Amino acid sequence: MNNLKLRKAAGHDNIQNEHLIFGGSSLAVHLSLLFTAMVRHAFVPESFRFGIIKPILKNKHGDQTNLDMYRGITLTPTIFKLFEAVLLSIYGTCSYLNSDPLQFGFKKDSGCNHAVFTFSESLKFYNKRGNKAYCVLFFLMPAKLLTKC
Repeated sequence: MNNLKLRKAAGHDNIQNEHLIFGGSSLAVHLSLLFTAMVRHAFVPESFRFGIIKPILKNKHGDQTNLDMYRGITLTPTIFKLFEAVLLSIYGTCSYLNSDPLQFGFKKDSGCNHAVFTFSESLKFYNKRGNKAYCVLFFLMPAKLLTKC
């Protein structure tokens, strides 16, 4: 908990890092019990899966009416961020937590820009050779949403 940064925005639960940092040893014990139960039962509370997306202005001197001047950040629950940090500190060096080199999301030093670049370069590669390129996109939806479709 001491590695959490101060003065960071809270998620939808309004719990800030300061609540956890200064919560005392009793809170630490209860969070440890919660995290142990979550791992043991392979369960993550539904509220951990939600975030608030906030637009952040990239350059305060730029054109604030231009959408390209903004980047999105997701405010997730602080307790979930702590849980993730604990998991990474325990299991982060294990070989079975590695991902495929073609995965771009949820990896250090990787993200959407890398995926878009790889996709566009792949299209250029095939187009230069006169070949067709086909793309399939899919989105994972919670089962609750699929039953309403």
